[in-house]
Amino acid sequence: MPELSHPHRVGVVGGGIAGLTAAYRLARLGYAVTLWERSDEYGGLAAAFDVPGGKLEKFYHHLFMSDRAIVALAHEIGCGDRLRWLPSQNSYYSAGQIYSLASPIDLLRLPVVPLLDRLRIGFVTLYLQHVPSRGDRWREFERITAWEWLSKWLGTHAFEKTFGAQLRAKFGPRAKEIAMVWFWNKIYLRTQSRPGLFAKELLGYFDGSFSVLVDSLVQAGRDNGVDFRPGVGITHIAALDQDNAITITTDHGPERVDAVVVTTPTPLLARMMPELPADYLDKLRSTVYQGAACLLLRLDRPLTGTYWLNIADADLPFTVVVEHTNFIDAAEYDGNHYVYVNTYVDVNHRYLSMQPAELVDEYLSYLPQLNPEFERGWVRESWVFRTPAAQPIIGLNYSDRRPEHRTPVDAVYLASMSQIYPEDRGTNYAVSLGEHVAGLVDEDFQKQR
Repeated sequence: MPELSHPHRVGVVGGGIAGLTAAYRLARLGYAVTLWERSDEYGGLAAAFDVPGGKLEKFYHHLFMSDRAIVALAHEIGCGDRLRWLPSQNSYYSAGQIYSLASPIDLLRLPVVPLLDRLRIGFVTLYLQHVPSRGDRWREFERITAWEWLSKWLGTHAFEKTFGAQLRAKFGPRAKEIAMVWFWNKIYLRTQSRPGLFAKELLGYFDGSFSVLVDSLVQAGRDNGVDFRPGVGITHIAALDQDNAITITTDHGPERVDAVVVTTPTPLLARMMPELPADYLDKLRSTVYQGAACLLLRLDRPLTGTYWLNIADADLPFTVVVEHTNFIDAAEYDGNHYVYVNTYVDVNHRYLSMQPAELVDEYLSYLPQLNPEFERGWVRESWVFRTPAAQPIIGLNYSDRRPEHRTPVDAVYLASMSQIYPEDRGTNYAVSLGEHVAGLVDEDFQKQR
């Protein structure tokens, strides 16, 4: 543990990847850090649990080759050697058929649209992957919806059969609200994971699940003096008092710190600090999130021959099927086959409140459409995981509504999924977010010295 070079106490609210990273970085800088996490486990949406044959995330995860921040952190904290880069198999389900989309060549063979439309899709994809994530070129995509831009450049038929169907499947009634910047980033990330134009995509995964990273990050935090408080929620955060201290009201009583970093969804900060200025509260409360209803199945055999299956059929209630053991071999899980079946829904959707057994029954009833031989007897075990805040809805001109990391209240900082922009949420950007906000905290304290 380093010798404290600052007398300052910093609180971190939330033990997801961003919170763990911020706590670790601040402790490395010499601050006295306390981290509160409402649940009894760390990792947020990347949290893993024990399954027969190993560990798995509650919500599917992998890395792209462009995810440099998280890779660098993994090597720094000693688990980089557990990261593997493997070829993935992506596919597309439409009109009762599964089509491979593992490479650009597969796209050119996609029979759901004519050859001319396939070529247009290829050229549009090529253009989007060369719009850089740095600089200002991507800002043109803030002012137009994905629906409008893609339908214009692909043509109505090609758009409806491909990207339009996927937007509708993922966002439902909000499909026409999504800014093109969100879609562009999805294309940009995926193409960055191909070593060459016609090469197959390579994705990263930790040998032993993302718990390898989470556990290493927690241990690195402890080694540097972070005081972890699992199972403790926060109900209120007060502004600096006359002693320049912030009082944090926890389930176990009040705590006093000199600064606090909040890593929860933005509406929770509004609930914890209703005294924030009205314009900032409006930004916090105006963020709209999609929920996720995810079913994880343990099967005795494969369901499909693909890893990542995008569903472009409105008749199915889920939007993606991720067959993990078509990416990491089932032999590494004692022969068990693991499949995620997931959909994104409005926060008031019945899938987020219905009984788990009902959700299992509903999802399973549609799996024969993906594999006519599927029977319920294949299922050895199932788990249902849900969250009301899986992804923020990125509408037009989102940068104008994104809340600042430095809140209007001195020494209170926000590092939330909704601030990851123009990039989409993900573990790599959670690391970048945690590192960035830790730097802001240190910068502000340095100015006071």
